[in-house]
Amino acid sequence: MLRDCEPSGIVFLPRYFDMVHTVIENWLDEALDWPMSQIQGSDGLSVPFVNISADFPAPSRLGDRLTWRLAVREMRRSSMWLELTGTTGAETRVEVTGTLVLSEAVALRTRRWPDAITERVKDYLVAPDGKARKIAE
Repeated sequence: MLRDCEPSGIVFLPRYFDMVHTVIENWLDEALDWPMSQIQGSDGLSVPFVNISADFPAPSRLGDRLTWRLAVREMRRSSMWLELTGTTGAETRVEVTGTLVLSEAVALRTRRWPDAITERVKDYLVAPDGKARKIAE
């Protein structure tokens, strides 16, 4: 979209992080049945990144359609390490890894992932062979 691009017509790199957040929100809602409105609303929690890194092997241009894939590299008591990849066709445009933590929204103390969420995440965990049973797209 035009709002995602620099005047040169390539995606402004910080906009990828907005896209990543949207992918994660959709995954939480659709795959884990835990919408952000519940997480931040009635549950009083938040899921911020505590670290994030990105590589941009090729530029995306105005009009390109990115397909996103999300997998969980590791799940811990109150954090999970995610891998997200944005591609156009067979070409990788962005690779993002980062750790999300579950925390109380006001006190900012970490919280244990709910058991139901931990169970649902297991399908997206990357196995030792490097493959996940499910990959969110």
